[in-house]
Amino acid sequence: MITKIYKTFRAGLVYCAICAVPFLASCSDVQYEAAKYSEAVTNLVADYQDGVRDVTLRWTNPTMQGQSGIQIIKDNADVTNIDQVVSEYLIKKAPTNVDVAYTVKARYSDGRVSEGQTVRFNIFYEAQKGGDMIAMLVPDDYEQSADEKDAVSWFQKNYVNTGKGVLVTPATIDLLDIEQQTACWVMCDRIGLERGWQNLPGGLASNETVNALKSFTADGGNLFLTNHATQLTVAVGRIAEAYAPGIYGNGEGGQNGDVWGSQPIIGNAEGQIYDHSGHDIYRGMTFTSGLYERSIYCFEGAGVKGDHNCMWDLNAYGLAPSPNVVKAWEDMTNSTVLGTWNHVVDYCCAGIIDFAPTSSFAGRILAVGLAAYEWNIGGANQYQDQLEKFTGNCLKYVAEPADKKVAMLVADDYTQSADEKAAVEWFQKTYVNQGKGMVLTPSTIDQLDIEQNTVCWVMADRIGIEKGWQNLPGNLASNETVNALKAFTADGGNLLLTNHATQLSVAVGRIADAYAPGIYGNGEGGQNNDVWGSQPIIGNTEGQIYDHSHHDIYWGMDFISGLYERSIYAFEGAGVKGDHNCMWDLNAFGLAPEPNVVKAWEDKTNSTVLGTWNHVVDYCCAGIIDFAPTTTFAGRILAVGLAAYEWDIAGENQYQNQLERFTSNCISYLK
Repeated sequence: MITKIYKTFRAGLVYCAICAVPFLASCSDVQYEAAKYSEAVTNLVADYQDGVRDVTLRWTNPTMQGQSGIQIIKDNADVTNIDQVVSEYLIKKAPTNVDVAYTVKARYSDGRVSEGQTVRFNIFYEAQKGGDMIAMLVPDDYEQSADEKDAVSWFQKNYVNTGKGVLVTPATIDLLDIEQQTACWVMCDRIGLERGWQNLPGGLASNETVNALKSFTADGGNLFLTNHATQLTVAVGRIAEAYAPGIYGNGEGGQNGDVWGSQPIIGNAEGQIYDHSGHDIYRGMTFTSGLYERSIYCFEGAGVKGDHNCMWDLNAYGLAPSPNVVKAWEDMTNSTVLGTWNHVVDYCCAGIIDFAPTSSFAGRILAVGLAAYEWNIGGANQYQDQLEKFTGNCLKYVAEPADKKVAMLVADDYTQSADEKAAVEWFQKTYVNQGKGMVLTPSTIDQLDIEQNTVCWVMADRIGIEKGWQNLPGNLASNETVNALKAFTADGGNLLLTNHATQLSVAVGRIADAYAPGIYGNGEGGQNNDVWGSQPIIGNTEGQIYDHSHHDIYWGMDFISGLYERSIYAFEGAGVKGDHNCMWDLNAFGLAPEPNVVKAWEDKTNSTVLGTWNHVVDYCCAGIIDFAPTTTFAGRILAVGLAAYEWDIAGENQYQNQLERFTSNCISYLK
């Protein structure tokens, strides 16, 4: 590496003007005669190397008496005051791949600030964003708050102690590093705290902390801001001060017997209702009805509530409805309002906002300012498990790199199949058009990349193709395609294999050919008026019944009773059904029951049978299998081989919304 030392120039009156910061006296607004006290620093240089983020500023201080400190200004905006006379300053994790300017001024004991010298540089740096840790940033004195203390205890147990997270305070803010962590949860919940991010306690509002958060987000790091910390959306520059949270509480609170939570269905005008109840931040939670006008997700039950809102009053910003203030806010800020208060059914306020990355702001920010999000209510919280599930969901959501997309791989000639074509159309609408997905074919298989894709859905559903993965159509069985899938899974990529594509579990090497799907159909089918779906409760022997009805792949679906011996999750109603099973006959593999063939299969293959046919209540077959990663196979495979999973039935499908919800659930589970 070549060390680069950039020399600077004296900043005259032009640079004097930029130091007119409200809390500082600048050279342009202090009237005095030219004197020795105005003497500036000289010989300013920036010493750094390309590929290294540390930059050292060095300068020569004035020779005259009266200097008391140094002022450093980054890009004419961020001000750092040093209350001692030093001649160098180390910038850790300096901005990279962008032109940046640092101005150094001498400060004097009588309050005056000299003219400045400025150095400019642009460090070439390729960030290694391979880190998968999550940071939690809390005030230095977080133990002064029972809520913060309890949240930290949960984070330490579930993330720090399991090697998935690191606890950071302003005193250790240097630990925040895009190369180590993908996301940072900033939590602050205090009694008596005045409104405004500048008032955040325990060093959270310091220049060092705010600058570290700015650098983190500039590099694409994502933030989860909760409670009073939602105000940092202003500090890091994601929104203007004029749009800071305005619904604010900081009182001691008191006993309250109500259930509080989040309302994810926003709005009350026909055609303007936004339903986010299926969003990933609520995944696996119970949508509780009967408490308010609409169902809600609960965070806390009866207890001592602080009522510490730090959220947005959308009626306070003078937004012209387009067609309502929620839509106007979202359009203006490139965000999505994901939740409001329990009882709110109009557009007045936003308690949970997902600020998407922008061209000038690389990181995502998820802000939760609902008072209902509370970690200590003076006793047991009836809904503590829901609060924790929500928090884990939020951390998983923000930790996912914004530039990663879900891939869907189909045959080169997928338009020859009505089912494949319909599935692709849904995927394009739901993922590709939202910037969250990409459609691949064997001709573009080289675009499948673990650094760009979190999961790959492979779908093939054809009339007339012979059994065996080698017979998959449209080059899905080519060496190039299979090798690409092998490389993807070897790197830890996860696969969703549906319909005839379940046979690729053999091709990529997850199971032996002897254990390939044996229940197979490829006929034209015909009209059938039955309801078909998945049976998630496996087995009929007492003590050997495996109930997966609450698994993530079924989250938010209707568990329909009265159709078969047990309730089922329905995928399709009356229509033209192809009856294209591509699933496992567990009785065909010669497995010694231990105590049954489902358990024997699961033990042998390190998998879980999550579903079988509607009417099946014994152990004979497996229609949905979750193949867990192993020491020799890094990727997870979720295989759905039920004929009931069908995308085109030659007409309207009564249960289309359930089929789509199931598919989204499967993709989210694998992400």
